[in-house]
Amino acid sequence: MPTLSFHAPAPVVRAIRAAAKKRGQKVSRFLLASAETAVTAEPVSGLARELEKLAIDSMALTALHRVQARAKETGLDKMTPREITALIKRSRRERRASA
Repeated sequence: MPTLSFHAPAPVVRAIRAAAKKRGQKVSRFLLASAETAVTAEPVSGLARELEKLAIDSMALTALHRVQARAKETGLDKMTPREITALIKRSRRERRASA
């Protein structure tokens, strides 16, 4: 059987070890089972990805409105709506570029 090694940041390694321990498996067996599950899983449809993006955007918009309301209440609102819109558009472009 071929072997496989991987490199991951320490927090990820700790999470993997904890998940394997929780299932009562060795790390190698846990990773093998996880990989097999990922390979046999049905790919996410384009529609599902778009719906997920819409949900994330709506949650972000809701959070933004809450932050804006709190900032106005405390007198800490320093950005104009135009600056906020520009910041959001820039972050979306960066997210698309990295995807």
